[in-house]
Amino acid sequence: MSVDRGSGRSRPVFQQLTSNLAGLRRCRRNGGCRVDCRHERTEEHRLPWSTSDYGGWGGHEHHDTEAGSAETPVVFVHGNQRDACDWDAHAEFCLNRAYTGDDLWAITFESGSPSHARMADQLDDFVAEVRAYTGSDEVSIVAHSLGVTGARYWLLREDRYDWIDTCVFMAGANHGSVLNSYAASAGLTGGTYKMSDFLRRDYESVDGHPLAALNENETPGDVDYYTVRGTDDPLFWNCEDSPALEGAENVLLRTDHDGVRASLTSMELTYEWLTGEKPYNLKTTLRS
Repeated sequence: MSVDRGSGRSRPVFQQLTSNLAGLRRCRRNGGCRVDCRHERTEEHRLPWSTSDYGGWGGHEHHDTEAGSAETPVVFVHGNQRDACDWDAHAEFCLNRAYTGDDLWAITFESGSPSHARMADQLDDFVAEVRAYTGSDEVSIVAHSLGVTGARYWLLREDRYDWIDTCVFMAGANHGSVLNSYAASAGLTGGTYKMSDFLRRDYESVDGHPLAALNENETPGDVDYYTVRGTDDPLFWNCEDSPALEGAENVLLRTDHDGVRASLTSMELTYEWLTGEKPYNLKTTLRS
């Protein structure tokens, strides 16, 4: 499925990639935050439970709303060298409609460039806390970039599919990327490039590779899966369909890597997939 609401001519891939890498370095200088929010990564004051392994935000006190809700809670998962601030606009969009503060949660991983094992550890605790706090048996996951394979790895490793209602995966390297293969072959497998070997495009040629295990069944469990990818995402040079999953509803937007997460079209689609309602209908407006 393609949703074309963009305009203008795409920049050359090299120019896009250079811009993307510059943005990655800028976020790294800010401690892994796009907006330089000054929150420490493992600060717990925006969460209603104690933690030292991760940070994030969520709950009615943080969002300044009434307590409780009938909606399925949503857990937002950020990408490489990012944090929960990436999802502030999504929270505002949802709060202006059917959701309350107890529905909306975002994790900040301890490291700006976490390993898949550490993402799985921290997500398992974070989602368990959300379920306990809200009393909801299920949550929905909305993840971007590195957070996509992090969430998928967690679900497989811990067999948590019965905790999940819906997954919305944005610009994730579900089938690896050529650029990660180049980085892994060059020995760039630490720091910001920690995930290179996990996300190599030629993973099927490596015995026992974890991405091969993830893709034995690309949409497991009784879960609704959606993916969004962009036409102008340089991270998927020569592998444009990597984010798509067999068995999911796969949508292509005319945008870049960050636009897949941050564009209004993406927020509208995500809201509709999570709630089953159009974001601008009268019923939604009356409930806000």
